[in-house]
Amino acid sequence: MSEIGILGIIQLIFLIFTILLALIYSIPIIFMRRFHTVNNIITANLCFAAICCAIYGTFLIITATFYPNVLYNSTICIIFNYFEVMPNLQVSLAIVEASVNRMCSTVYHTKPFLRTKKWATICIASQWSTGIILSLPTILFDESNCGEQLWRRIYKFIIIVIIPSIICLVNNIMIFKYVRSSTNRIQTSLENAKNNQQQHQHQHLSRRDLHLLRHMIVMFCIFVVGWSPINLYSVFVNVGSITSTIVSIFILLGDLSLLIDISNLFLYNHELRRYFREKICRRH
Repeated sequence: MSEIGILGIIQLIFLIFTILLALIYSIPIIFMRRFHTVNNIITANLCFAAICCAIYGTFLIITATFYPNVLYNSTICIIFNYFEVMPNLQVSLAIVEASVNRMCSTVYHTKPFLRTKKWATICIASQWSTGIILSLPTILFDESNCGEQLWRRIYKFIIIVIIPSIICLVNNIMIFKYVRSSTNRIQTSLENAKNNQQQHQHQHLSRRDLHLLRHMIVMFCIFVVGWSPINLYSVFVNVGSITSTIVSIFILLGDLSLLIDISNLFLYNHELRRYFREKICRRH
């Protein structure tokens, strides 16, 4: 078995585990009413985006292994080029969406609309519509060949990595500024004994928001670190100047980051973890 074959098998394992973990995470959220909160719905949407990305990766590996000539068909190649961008972009936008929701629920926590399923539906619909539309230039201006033009490689890197990174950075700065200003307001009222209970509630809110903020920052950093190498390679490195083994390793790094992000959701969702723990304990 060649080295590329081994990397392909490892990649398939990562993708299959990603699909399984995403399904395990999202099924209780979909079918159990007690999990129908805005945060859970938005993270379940991230799981769905990850499933789409993993399914595309699995399908591409199978096609390239058993039907390689199909990829040289101009029409099929255009379709593959579109779906190479769209699922990855949806994962990136899903993380951005979670960051936007966290910013809105923190900075505008007095708005009850932001805690409704309608708000979650609007966020998810906006994310998927944006991802589908932003991916269209990759096929609308295609030259009907399987080689990627330089503008398309740069465009893909910008919409998948650069723009989402900027949006997440702005959201995180707004949350930090709000939490810091809230903490300063709390400290000025320490001498007032009547506000002790309110102070504790605000401090608890700040700790919770900071915990969720750190969680979203870690997830996005994992995504960026995982998918930046292959996107940077496609922009700055000629195909002939780098071995296919290194390319496979870069792609494997992106798939691993996707798996780590989905696994990280279980660490964050204590209520869902407790639900699975109770189910397992009952069976034993």
